[in-house]
Amino acid sequence: MQLRKLGFLILFLSTSIFAADPPGIPDGWSDGYVYANGIRIHYYHAVPAPGKPVIVMIHGVTDIGLSWTTLTWKLQDFYDIYMLDTRGHGLSDPFTSADDSSTLVKDVVEFVNAMHFQKPILMGHSMGAATVMRLGAEYPGLAKAIIMLDPFLGRRGPNRQDTGERREGERKVDSEAPPGAGQQEKAPDRLSVSMHGTPETLVAQNNYNFDDLVATCRRQTPKWDIVDCQYWALSKKQYHGAYTNEAWQVMSGVMRTGDALAKITVPALILKADAPPEVRKANEVAASVMQKGKLVHIDEAGHNLHHDELERTVEVLTEFLSAL
Repeated sequence: MQLRKLGFLILFLSTSIFAADPPGIPDGWSDGYVYANGIRIHYYHAVPAPGKPVIVMIHGVTDIGLSWTTLTWKLQDFYDIYMLDTRGHGLSDPFTSADDSSTLVKDVVEFVNAMHFQKPILMGHSMGAATVMRLGAEYPGLAKAIIMLDPFLGRRGPNRQDTGERREGERKVDSEAPPGAGQQEKAPDRLSVSMHGTPETLVAQNNYNFDDLVATCRRQTPKWDIVDCQYWALSKKQYHGAYTNEAWQVMSGVMRTGDALAKITVPALILKADAPPEVRKANEVAASVMQKGKLVHIDEAGHNLHHDELERTVEVLTEFLSAL
């Protein structure tokens, strides 16, 4: 009986620890705004590391700058790290009617210029990986190196959506779900999150209970650190992205990278999720056009490989960065 009571107490305490208001900025970090490319871009700055190489991190669809937290903790002693909230995400300004498929690339370029960074290292995940890939090709003198976490590799037609892009929202309900699925999705740990939908749908996501979002993340991604799930939950409450098809085209358009990989002249690294042999081979062929590039598949990792396999991701990044 005593053991049973102890078990209930441990369970209660563990859930109480996780049940909380949305987290703030990590200790020693700061945040700010810069006016760039016609909007205010919000960013987070890790523990300052003056004199160290600057890394600028660009997240994927529906995420925020703080989605990089656990990875940044591993790197911040050696690099001066800035994490952007992409336009339409987090605390940055929304999309405008003038935006196009190059807007997100120009946002990063103008952020770097406004901050007076000299050849920073650019790192992006998914949509952010496509953004820095294109930036490396279109602005060859801007960055010291380009790091891409699970970008789509290959050519995309005007309506094609790769698996990484589809998974970016991660918790989207199939529109052809069987009867009763909608009720199941209302369970506290089974919330649905979409990248793109009606304003009513996206605002409803902003109003989800924070603890329920964390529970959804922990159920669906048990390998993630609790901090990853907390900032994942916060990012969904802050997402104000694709209310219109035009805004969605800005995001999907930046992911049409064409032959950008072949045009990157600085050292480049691609980390890809685990995949069967035939997919790995296709990725290797696609990456072979890089002039100074390297491709590494992260075993047992999915699209969010820096959350799924953090230590291995850090190991590969450290090896690449130390050689710059």
